[in-house]
Parts: sequence; C-alpha cells; structure tokens
Amino acid sequence: MSFPFPWRGCLAVSVFLALPTLFVSGCRSYQAAPLDWPQESADWSAAAEGRTVLTLEAARQCALILNPEINALRLARQSSERRALAAGWWEDPTMECPTDIQRALSGGAHPWVFGSGLSFTLPLNGVPGIEKKAAQAYAAADALAVTMAERELLAEVDRLWNACRTTLRCVEAQNTYKARLAEREKQVRALVEVGELSKTEADRIAQKLVALNVNCACCGPDAVAQRHAFKRLLGLPPEAPGEVVPDDGGGQPPRPAIADLVPPASELDLVRHPKVQEKLIRLKAGEEELRAEIRKQYPELKIGPRYENEDGEGKLGLSFGLTLPLWNRNRKGIAEAEGGRDAARLEALNVWRDLVAERHEAEAMLEAVAAKEHGLREELLPAAQATAIRTERLFKQGEADVLALISAEETVYDLQEALIEAQTALYEARVRVNLLYVPN
Repeated sequence: MSFPFPWRGCLAVSVFLALPTLFVSGCRSYQAAPLDWPQESADWSAAAEGRTVLTLEAARQCALILNPEINALRLARQSSERRALAAGWWEDPTMECPTDIQRALSGGAHPWVFGSGLSFTLPLNGVPGIEKKAAQAYAAADALAVTMAERELLAEVDRLWNACRTTLRCVEAQNTYKARLAEREKQVRALVEVGELSKTEADRIAQKLVALNVNCACCGPDAVAQRHAFKRLLGLPPEAPGEVVPDDGGGQPPRPAIADLVPPASELDLVRHPKVQEKLIRLKAGEEELRAEIRKQYPELKIGPRYENEDGEGKLGLSFGLTLPLWNRNRKGIAEAEGGRDAARLEALNVWRDLVAERHEAEAMLEAVAAKEHGLREELLPAAQATAIRTERLFKQGEADVLALISAEETVYDLQEALIEAQTALYEARVRVNLLYVPN
C-alpha cells in the first residue's frame, strides 16, 4: 500500500529544519585544557631565573607578575569582562518541528495534515539591555578589586621586604656587638689571671656570647619562615634564591604605585577610596539586577511565521504569544534581587566605616611609633653612645673598670635593637597609612 505525501510541504519543512543547522555551525566547540605538570614546573622555575638579587622595586615587579592570588583575581576580572560582552543578547528563536502530524484513517487524496513554525521572543520589557548594564557594572567592580588588591599586594611586599631588611640590620648590629664582646672577654680573662677579677665575670661574658650565637637573627625559625613567606608572596619557587638588597631610602616606604593618590582630607574623602568605589559599583549592579527582575513581570511577545498543510494546500501565517503575569509575577526573582541590593548597600556602608576607623587607628599608631623612634634615635641612643665613649676613655685612663665599659656597650646594643624595631614599626605604620590614600 502506498501513501501519497505532499512533497512541497516536505520541502518547506526541510527548510525549517535546516535553519538550526546553519546557526549551530557558528557555535563554539569544546576544547580541553589539561594541566601539563612537567611543563608548568619548568615554566615556574624559568620565571624565577635572574631574580637572585631583590631590591624593593624588583620585588614589587616580581610580585605583580608572579603572585598567584593577584593572577587569580585578574583571571576573574577577565571572566567578568567576557560575561559583560556576552550579556544582553535576545533569546534564540524556537523552531517548532512538525508537531501537528496527523493522517486520516479513511485515507483519501490528501490524508496527511501537519504544521510547523518558528517563533521569536521580542523582549519588549528591555531585560537584556538591563542585564548587560549589570554585567558591565560587575566587570568594572572586579577591575577595581584588582586595583585594590595590587595596592595591598605591594604594601605586603613592602612590609616583608622591610622585615627581611630589618633582619639584615639586626645581624649587622649583632656581629658588631659580638666582636666587641669577644674583645672585652679577652681583657676580662687577662684581669682574671692577675687576680683583679673573679672567674665568674669572664664566664658571664662567655654565656652572653653563647646566647647571641643561639639567638642569631638570621638563623632562627622566624627568620627562615620570613624568607620563605617573602618568596611565596613574590610567587617564586621555594628553591629560588632571593637575596634582599637594602636600599638607601633611609627607611622611608615608597608612595603608592599610582602617582595621583593623596591622603584623605576628611572622612567623606574616603568615599573615593577604591574599596568603597568597588562596593558602590556592585550596588549599582544590584540595582540593575533588581530592575531586570521587576521588568520580567511584564509580558514578552512571541511572534513568528507558521506553515500548515491541509487537504494538499500549504498555508502560511503568523503566530503570536504573550506571557501573562497572573500569579507568579517573578516574585522569587524580585525578592532575591532586592535582598542582594540591600546587602550590597550595607556592605558599601560598612567598608566606608571600616576605612574611617582604620584611618584614625593608623594615624594614631603612626604618631605613637614616630614619637618612640624619634626619642630612641635623637635622645636615648646618642646619650648611651656618648656614655659608652666616655666610659671607654676613662677605662683607658684607668679611671673606670672593664665591667662598667661592658655594661655601657650592652646598653648601646640594646638601644640599637630597640631603634631597629621602632624603625620597622614606623615603616609598617607608614605603609598602613599609604593604603588609605584616595584618588586626587
């Protein structure tokens, strides 16, 4: 038994079915990105070549290139930018394949009846455009987050670099004091041999030398952990050499990397801080998302051509459709977007308040450590050094004993260590204040 079939209708259906194939041909295909561990290890080691000597500027550049956290943030920013470029497109058209296929059981000249169509969704509510604005705002916020993360990374590099430099200064002061103490030990033992001093005095100096060797500033666990933390912050492999080279900056931290940053003149100036601006842009994105969810309540128009074949005759027409916001009305989407908007608003306010509190605390800390460093550098240490020089002169003249000279030199060494610690704290306090700078 043969069944006649309307081939003209079949041809029309074939054209409809071929349309999706044309569009699909422009779609992206999947490409795997496996990890080649030997190659990754070789690339990591190659990136550390030539970075054996680290000035502060070299350390900053190395961190900006190799630090894993900052590179992860940059990747997230690139993803946000790609999402912003991909947002705002209309929905793809819907192809209605021959869904109404029927055949008359009694047969006849034209027993087949079928229809097909293509429908387009027209976003009259403007949701795609609003979603694109939200995606662009999130991309801008992620870019600001990277900017602030770079500032914080450079500040942490400054702190750890200064800590490593402090260790070198402590080692230098310690070695100088150990050399003097070894010389005094010889003098004390000579006096012990002639019976002018007891042997316990010589043993006491020997115990001090042992204690200094045990507490070596460059060999302790804290110093080892400090060096490895510094290399990890820079993104260098653990086996890479990284010798810190002190500069001639007088212990002054560099200004922020961006030249047009200035200290905030008031609390409201901190609104211009990148941290606050990032949260404000995210708040703007939340507002756009809420607008989009509210617009989704409104109907969307679906329109498209339709073909039908009945009694051997082809028919062309148009199909229309509307979504009716009767009871759903996108209540859930609106509630979630409204909650996200309110959370973003509160987060921006809290970040500004934290910066205001940080400003007062950082400035107070800077004032306190500056006063302590000034007192040690200008008053206490010069006075102790003058006392040590005077005692040494009296010792050479036979008017002071060696124990008084040892005590005076120990006081100088203790004050030198205290000054190094105070200068380290002052450096860190200045770095902390620099993080509060705002665009001019």
